Amino acid sequence: ACGGHGYPHASGLPRLYANMTPGATYEGENTVMMLQTARYLMKSYDQSLRGEKLAGSVAYLAGIQSVPVAGRTKNMLDVSVLCDAYQHRAARIIHEAAAHLRSEKQSGKDHPDAWNATSVDLVKAATAHSQYFVVKNFAERLTDPTLDSSISDVLTRLCRLHALHGLVTNSGDFLEDGYLTGADIRQARRQINSLMAKLRPDAVALVDAFDFPDIFLKSILGRYDGNVYEHLLEWARSSPLNKTEVHESYYKYLKPFLQANRAKL
Repeated sequence: ACGGHGYPHASGLPRLYANMTPGATYEGENTVMMLQTARYLMKSYDQSLRGEKLAGSVAYLAGIQSVPVAGRTKNMLDVSVLCDAYQHRAARIIHEAAAHLRSEKQSGKDHPDAWNATSVDLVKAATAHSQYFVVKNFAERLTDPTLDSSISDVLTRLCRLHALHGLVTNSGDFLEDGYLTGADIRQARRQINSLMAKLRPDAVALVDAFDFPDIFLKSILGRYDGNVYEHLLEWARSSPLNKTEVHESYYKYLKPFLQANRAKL
């Protein structure tokens, strides 16, 4: 979206990219953390099978919602409908991962080998749980009575967009057992386009809400005052390469070379 202006260091993007990219692998690759989450989910799921009461973020594992009647179209803008869909998906995928792990053990593998054989399913289960956790908490925050109505309206649209984007991106998970229908997914895609248009006027304000100061961003593009081109010109003028009309390297290297080889050229 920045075009060529995103390449110079003055944009701040190269520095941000270099600083943030390693964060995904510091102290271990992210899959390790996903598998740690999966370990907790498998433990909680086993507790639910023993009839133990679950609390907090895993309380929903006590049961899997029934699949709705086929052909019944949902309101894909209803935040509660979206939360239920994410919850059902997470519970089902965790149930299937636990069943796979149990099957591997029953085949004669010890726990470490069975765990490794199930690791792909376990990571998927942890991902589904994490996504449900984010959507659920986002939706619950919208019910805060102290939230200003104008802010609540914008954040509700943002919550819907976030949930619908994840739903469409992972539509196969929601369609696999018939919980959602093709009509639901098509409706979700249409709503995404509509929500993006409605959120566009608030996009800058939503980003500014993070309140990152200019001194931290160090970017001519992301400045709070919005004077991009004025600062871009100022940055270009301050560059050592632009102190003179023609850089000294021309006179030192290129001009003698051209003069010495003029006849050959």
